[in-house]
Amino acid sequence: MKTILIEPTDVLFFRDAIPMSAGQGTGAGCRMPFPSTVHEALRASLLRASGELRSSKEEEARPPNAARKGDWHARGHDGKTFIATRAFRSLQMAGPLPWHADHGLLVPVPLDAAFGSGRGKLHRLQLWRDGSVPRQQEWKQPSVYHSLCLPVAVTPPDKHGQVEGWWTVDQMRRYLEGETVNSGERFVPFSTAVLWETEHRIGVEIEPGNFAAKSGQLYAGSYLRPSARTRFAVQIELGDPRAEANGEGKAIAVLDWLLLGGEFRLARLWHKNEDCFSHLKRPPAAPPGDGPCLLKWVLVTPAIFAHGSLPGWCADSLQNRAGGPWAPGRVCLELPGRAQLASWCIGKPRTVSGWDVVDGRAKPTLLAVPAGGGYYFLCENRTTATELACKLHWQPRADFYGDKGCGYGLVSFDVQMHPTSRDVRSLADEVFNY
Repeated sequence: MKTILIEPTDVLFFRDAIPMSAGQGTGAGCRMPFPSTVHEALRASLLRASGELRSSKEEEARPPNAARKGDWHARGHDGKTFIATRAFRSLQMAGPLPWHADHGLLVPVPLDAAFGSGRGKLHRLQLWRDGSVPRQQEWKQPSVYHSLCLPVAVTPPDKHGQVEGWWTVDQMRRYLEGETVNSGERFVPFSTAVLWETEHRIGVEIEPGNFAAKSGQLYAGSYLRPSARTRFAVQIELGDPRAEANGEGKAIAVLDWLLLGGEFRLARLWHKNEDCFSHLKRPPAAPPGDGPCLLKWVLVTPAIFAHGSLPGWCADSLQNRAGGPWAPGRVCLELPGRAQLASWCIGKPRTVSGWDVVDGRAKPTLLAVPAGGGYYFLCENRTTATELACKLHWQPRADFYGDKGCGYGLVSFDVQMHPTSRDVRSLADEVFNY
C-alpha cells in the first residue's frame, strides 16, 4: 500500500445522521473523519481529475441481494442496481489515523486502559465470568447474544485516571506487549487539543433548487480546525491489477489535492516513500504453552458489523460438526481450532450516514463501533490463537466498508481473568465442553 498524508488547508466539517436544526445537533463534531468519508473523497477527487465524474447513474452493477462472488448475471435476483462509473472502484484504503510532525503517527488510546493513583501504573480491564449469563449454547439469535464475561476495573473508579487521547506507535506497542510501569510518564497520551480545535459556527439552510438562503432556517455547525503540524495518514492501493494498466495507478501517483468534508474543503496530498504504518503490521507471538489462552483485538479505526456490536464472522457463517449453525459468538473464520468471543469493551456507538451526490438524497444511517473499542476472544490452543491473531491484526474485519478503511485493529495477548473469577482453563472447559 502507498502512504499518503492529507494536509487540510482550511477548517473541516463532517455531518452525521442527527438533524442540525438550531438547538439540536452540530454535525459529527471535532473528531476524526470516518474512514468511508476519506475514501469517497479520494475517489471523487480522482474522478474529477481524470474527467470520469458523472452526473447520472447509468452503468448496471451487482444488486445488493445477488451473490457476492462469481457471475451474478447467471443467477436470479430482484431488480437492478445502477452506478455512475466503474473507474477507481477497486480503490482500497487503510486509515485514516492522525499524524503529527513532531510525534509521527498516532493511534487512539484503547478504552480498557486506565491509570492507577498518581499515574504510577497503567491498568487494563480484567475479565470476570458473569454467572447470570447462560451458557453460549443457549443463544440462538445474534440479536440477543450477550458476552460470557464482563470487563471490570482492577482499581476503584477515578475520573482523573481515565486515559483519553492519542498514543504514539511506540506507546501502543508497549501497551500491546503488556508493559505496565509508567516510569517517566511513558503512557501519558497526547491531547486532542494538540491536533485540532473546535470551532462553532451558525449557518443558514440553502434551498437545493436555487441555492438561495431559506428564510428562518438556521443551523449550528461544529468545525474542526487542525493545527499547522497535523496531517491525516492513509494507505491506499488498487485491488484490481488490471487498474494499473488502465492508467488509474498513474492518476493516483500524480494526485496532489483533495476535496474533503461536507463543504468540499481543499486539502493537500503528500506522497510518502517510507511506510509509517510498518510498525503496526506485525502480529505479536502467542504466549508459550499449548493450553487455552485469551486474545484481545483493539480497534484503531471504527467498524460496522452485521449484528450491531457482534461481528458477522461470529454468527452463522459456517456449519458445526452436527450440520447446524454455530451458536452466536463462535468465531467462524477458517481456524485450526475453536475460538469464542468472550467479552467486549466498545463504548458509545457512532452514528454514520452520508449524502448521495448523484441521487441527491441521504444514505442510510448506520451505527459503528468506535475506535479504541476492544474485543476479547477465548482460543482453544496456541495454534488457534496464532492463526486468529494473523487474521485480525491489521486486517479489515468490519462487515461493511472494510475496503474503505473500517475495522482495522491490533492484537494483544495481555488479557487476564479477574482474581475473583474462574481461570482461563475453567472457562475453556465450560465453553468448549472439554
